[in-house]
Amino acid sequence: MKQFKNYRMYFATLILILGCESALEEEVKTFYTEDTFYQTEQDAKLAINGIYGHLGATFDETLNAKGLYFANYWTANALLSDEGETSFNRGDGYNQLSAMAHTPENTIALEIWSNLYLGINAANMAIVNIPDVEMDEDTKDDLLGEAHFLRGLLYFELVRFFGEVPLQLEPQKVFTSSSFLGRASISEVYTQIFEDLSMAESSLPSEQVGLDNGRPTSWSAKAYMAKAALQQGENLQLAKSKLEEIMTSGRFGLWEDYADVFKIANNNGKEVLFAISFLEGTDLFTTLWEGGHLVYRTLPGGVYGGRPNGGGLEIPTMALYNSFDDEDRRKEVTFMTEDVINGELVEFDSPHIVKYWDRVAEPLVNNTANDLQLIRYADILLMYAEVLNEQNNGSTPAALDAINEVRERARFADGVERNILPDLSAMGYEAFKEAILEERKKELTWEGHRWFDLVRFGKLEEKVTEAKPGVPVAARHNLLPIPQRERDINQNLTQNSGY
Repeated sequence: MKQFKNYRMYFATLILILGCESALEEEVKTFYTEDTFYQTEQDAKLAINGIYGHLGATFDETLNAKGLYFANYWTANALLSDEGETSFNRGDGYNQLSAMAHTPENTIALEIWSNLYLGINAANMAIVNIPDVEMDEDTKDDLLGEAHFLRGLLYFELVRFFGEVPLQLEPQKVFTSSSFLGRASISEVYTQIFEDLSMAESSLPSEQVGLDNGRPTSWSAKAYMAKAALQQGENLQLAKSKLEEIMTSGRFGLWEDYADVFKIANNNGKEVLFAISFLEGTDLFTTLWEGGHLVYRTLPGGVYGGRPNGGGLEIPTMALYNSFDDEDRRKEVTFMTEDVINGELVEFDSPHIVKYWDRVAEPLVNNTANDLQLIRYADILLMYAEVLNEQNNGSTPAALDAINEVRERARFADGVERNILPDLSAMGYEAFKEAILEERKKELTWEGHRWFDLVRFGKLEEKVTEAKPGVPVAARHNLLPIPQRERDINQNLTQNSGY
């Protein structure tokens, strides 16, 4: 886990952003001014840490945690796809996403937009100001590489969620007419993403050690360059070359048992190229500030009578659950249908996602210290199979080796191989494409990939209709709507088609 110090650093120049009135509503504690900040190496490091504040658990004025990766990112991905649905009618933005009934007024879309631009503005501040700080030059290069990596990552998330978006590369300190930009083309946004990630690749170290373990490395940048190139679909050779660099480096590999992937002791281990890390707090406030919602949202609610605590807020679709072979190791690690509570076996009304609950390390979990692994080595292997299929119009021996490595791991439980998931053999383009999509579904369940995958494969309407009959999914659901509040503030923003 990242060992970031627990600074609550808010100052106006870091939170004023393009078209995001909510930034003005954030709790502001001005510990620094422009005249006194960005003077020392410690200031530069604080500025980088400030970017992460918008990724983990940013609080709003009601002390609700709404950071991008705290809950919204992976929850929205599940609900917008065939992975998940809300377990009861809460009348909130999540219900709207699950039912494909979201409009430009959807609160979750607004929170995602706001947190992304808050993080981007914090990165812009760092990129503009750190070069003038007198400090060790190697450390400066590392910090700037980290800022560029995070800006590239956040723009990649933006373009996947919203399509064309304003490309703001200068820090915004006050609202002026120049703050209200129109939407850049998708191509322009991807060009900036690749520029930032290329800068990060050349500046970041190949390994982070000690208290910095968990921060991005040059390998993180390579992985996201590959992922962005694949999602855009216009430079598959770039994706192939970066994936091959990772696969031949000898630095990464699969854990022998799928259950080991989600053990807290293995956070930032050999399978992880980049993860969002959450720290375990020492009291209620810091737990809310630093812990992730990965376990609480999906544990069954109202059955444990205390901690462990579950909200039972979202559940997997039965189509997802039933798609797994019963002997697939990933099924028993990912889902829970019953549990022993106070010495009695309790059967739940539906399956629940429990892959992030390390019951040995956190038997009394609420918000977990476990990481959200954004890119891990299994994803690298499956992306490689996908790239080769696109380039060669069908499977190749190298593509089959990559996907079969993932399938082989799923056959093993506690070192014993089960008679399931035989290696795939040669097949044509469409059949192999479907096999890759199916493998990604089972390997990466509830990790924030499925909606993006279905959009990239052109399968969103088909798969959602199969899993959630009656949900009116349409082509417009390939993107979220531009939040109406942002359009009311910024008249230059146009709306996505269909909204």
